[in-house]
Amino acid sequence: MARTRKSSEESTDVGKRQMSDLMDSSEDSEAISFEQSLEELESLVEKLEKGQLTLDESLGLFERGMKLARVCNQKLSKAERKIEILVEENGNLKTETFIEE
Repeated sequence: MARTRKSSEESTDVGKRQMSDLMDSSEDSEAISFEQSLEELESLVEKLEKGQLTLDESLGLFERGMKLARVCNQKLSKAERKIEILVEENGNLKTETFIEE
């Protein structure tokens, strides 16, 4: 019985953590630069590749890494959209207003 109760509590904690992570992800993407995200992601990968972590530590780092990868992807997509706005007009490059979606 104690094992079931603990498992249920752990599931609830994981669910709460996942919800807070989802809410924090938009804040993270604005608060951290692409370069910082990439640097931290590379550091996490190195730690995971060494294989000297517990399963829980590895899962925690993996979760953080997925969040950082999402931030990097969002920032790259945003930069790509800005670049695509540059259009050629009468032989001159013109920048149009970028409307973020």
